[in-house]
Amino acid sequence: MEQTNKLPEKVKYDLKFAREIYSLENGSYIKQCMQCGMCAISCATRDIMDYSPRRLFNLIKLGKKDEVMQANTFWYCTSCCTCLVRCPRGVPLVDVMHDLKKYALDNGYGDYPQAAFYKAFWAEVAGRGKSFEGGITARYFLFRGLDEVLKYMALRDVGINMLKHRRLPLLPPKKVKDLGNLKKIIRKARELSGKEAR
Repeated sequence: MEQTNKLPEKVKYDLKFAREIYSLENGSYIKQCMQCGMCAISCATRDIMDYSPRRLFNLIKLGKKDEVMQANTFWYCTSCCTCLVRCPRGVPLVDVMHDLKKYALDNGYGDYPQAAFYKAFWAEVAGRGKSFEGGITARYFLFRGLDEVLKYMALRDVGINMLKHRRLPLLPPKKVKDLGNLKKIIRKARELSGKEAR
C-alpha cells in the first residue's frame, strides 16, 4: 500500500453557529453527548436520515451550519422518545430536534415537506385551537406549491375513501372557547421559551 505524506485537510470550526445552537432552549444538552451511538441504534428512522443524531451533534460542535441545516435528520425524528430512554447521559434528543426544527424555520431552511407540514399544523392549531385535516392540507399545499398538489392527485382515491368513511371532515370544527386566552398562553410560552434559552 502506497503511503503519502499528505497532511489531512484542516477542519474549520465555526463556533458562532455552535454557540447559536447551544443557546437554544435545549441546545446546551448537545455538549453532554459522548458519541456513544445509542441514539443512532435506537432510532426507528435512522435508515432514512442523512445523519444519525450522534453525527448531527458532532457536526454542530464542528460548526458545520449548512450540513446541519440542510440535513433531514430532525425532520425525520418522529418524537418516539426511544433515544431519550436509552441515552446514558439523559440528553433530551427529541426536545433538541424540536429546537433544531424551529431554528431551521426561523433561518430559512424549511425546504422539506415535513417543514411545510409542521408550519401548516401549527398555524391551524394556533388559529383554531384544534386541528382540522382539511385546513392543514390546504395550508400544506399553499406552502409547497402547485407541483405538490399535482403530485398528490395520484392519491385522490385515498382522500375520497376517507371522505366516504367520515375520516376526513369537510367542514372545520368550532374553534375552542375563548380563543383569545389560548393566544395569550401561546404568546407567554414564546416569551418564556426565549428567556429560558438565554
